[in-house]
Amino acid sequence: MKYIFSLNGRRIKILIGGHQIIIRKGTPDLDVAISCFDGEFEILRYLLPKNFSGIIVDAGGYIGTATLALKDIFPNAKIVVIEPSKENLSILKENLSNIKDVKIVYGALIGTEEKSIQLNNRDTGEWGFTIVKVPKDNPNATPLHETPAYRLADLVNGDEKIGLLKLDIEGGELSLLNHDLTTMQNIDIVFAELHDKIIPGCRDKFFEFSSDRILIKDKGEKYLSIKK
Repeated sequence: MKYIFSLNGRRIKILIGGHQIIIRKGTPDLDVAISCFDGEFEILRYLLPKNFSGIIVDAGGYIGTATLALKDIFPNAKIVVIEPSKENLSILKENLSNIKDVKIVYGALIGTEEKSIQLNNRDTGEWGFTIVKVPKDNPNATPLHETPAYRLADLVNGDEKIGLLKLDIEGGELSLLNHDLTTMQNIDIVFAELHDKIIPGCRDKFFEFSSDRILIKDKGEKYLSIKK
């Protein structure tokens, strides 16, 4: 009840999925947290060993609940979580402050060489910020701020390999699929939410990327691509 009657934007601590986390009233935070801890990533559980100690990249970290859920499944993994929104990042840092082997990166994941890129507000809530310049579902999206930009190779050391990429970056996936395909192809497992509603072509490019891989349709806009 405290959550219901508190002011919009107020930060509230709740216990969910065995974790104490911070959410904001009047945002999608609670819905995202419920989804993350209610089996969203169960499809991944048997694709890697339980004692997997390699690298997972959580692209589109939002408030950190996906990282927490992935850590529950793969407690020995090293997770690199990247989030482009300053506001979301502040919550993410609080929620992950006591979690071992997690590297937090402020920025957007892209496929090209820019060192910064503009983040835009599609007016769909804090979970829907995008680097797409003219989103299909809101061509008049409002600029938020510039954010640092990174390629996949920037997130790991030269001798490290990404074992799992969780990709939920609101249309930014098309940049990766168009411009950083070689790196993508070297990743064993890619679990992606595709956003043709923001920028057309995401699904077609992901299917093309997965033509020599195992492709599985999951719930909603989510797809799993597994290296053979």
